[in-house]
Amino acid sequence: MPRPRTPQSPTPSLGTRLLDELRRSGADGATMADAAGHLSSGAFATLYRSAIERLEAQVAQGDSHAPMRKREVDLLCRCLLSCRTLDDAILCAADFCAMLHPRAGALSLSTEDGVALFRMDSMRRRHSPAACLVDVTGLLFYLRLFAWLIGEPFRPTRTFLGHPNREDAIPFLSLFEGPVDVGQPTYGFAFDAALLARPVRRRPAELEAFLVDFPFRLASSEPASAVSLTQQVRSFIDAALARQVPLPTQRELSIALSISEATLRRRLHAEGSGYRALREHCLLEAAQHYLRSTDWSIERVAGHLGFSNAAAMRRAMVRLTGYPPSHYRHAH
Repeated sequence: MPRPRTPQSPTPSLGTRLLDELRRSGADGATMADAAGHLSSGAFATLYRSAIERLEAQVAQGDSHAPMRKREVDLLCRCLLSCRTLDDAILCAADFCAMLHPRAGALSLSTEDGVALFRMDSMRRRHSPAACLVDVTGLLFYLRLFAWLIGEPFRPTRTFLGHPNREDAIPFLSLFEGPVDVGQPTYGFAFDAALLARPVRRRPAELEAFLVDFPFRLASSEPASAVSLTQQVRSFIDAALARQVPLPTQRELSIALSISEATLRRRLHAEGSGYRALREHCLLEAAQHYLRSTDWSIERVAGHLGFSNAAAMRRAMVRLTGYPPSHYRHAH
């Protein structure tokens, strides 16, 4: 397993890292922080909306077209309320966005063997951290909108992002409850096809309140209601791996999440997980990512991830997958 590195300060909270990412992309939240240096969920939603609107205009200009306007987004939501089922609503959204081409991404829906696949092609000509942030927000919009329409949890079995750089997406991976593949041809998610038959339960009278800060409150500084503890812990570990800083300890995680270590262990156990298992899973995913997408030697991958040597990484991969790194690289 990875060797210890020099201790640093505790891992920042999800809200803090999202705020840092928004600032890096052009937002100015300095005047919105309270005396403790945190944002309320409402203030974060306001900042998030302002940053996305500005970044969306910037990204769209780079692609030589105007951005989709908010009133068009609101109209899309209103149109979906008239649909009978989720299946109808997704197809209606695809038709609506097709009329706005190229200002709206191309949407599609397919099913196979009981699995539904929703795709969002943002048709980007240029990839950048700002474009990634805008597109991730767009995908979250559809994910949360579909859940709201049918009035029940909507958890994808797999989410994929059409952005080539995993590091750009790191601060937002935990907002998706489940595995996330970066560097795919399009954005989208897979889910149980049985949900397509669910009726649209919402009524027009509910829409105005829903749209006040949707979907920007999803990335608030109070993420626990929207994101499982397992996903929050994974996001901290993923961020540490991306930045090549020490992996957070259970104590650092408990401080960042404002809970005791005992509560952290108990809640992770209730979600069918644990700190060690999550740590190993994140390391395995990172190792597979570098073996698959780079020509780095196994020794370099091992060193980059903090393993003491290539043999240590090999032992970990064989124990977790049954195969050594060389076998995985050859297969992919």
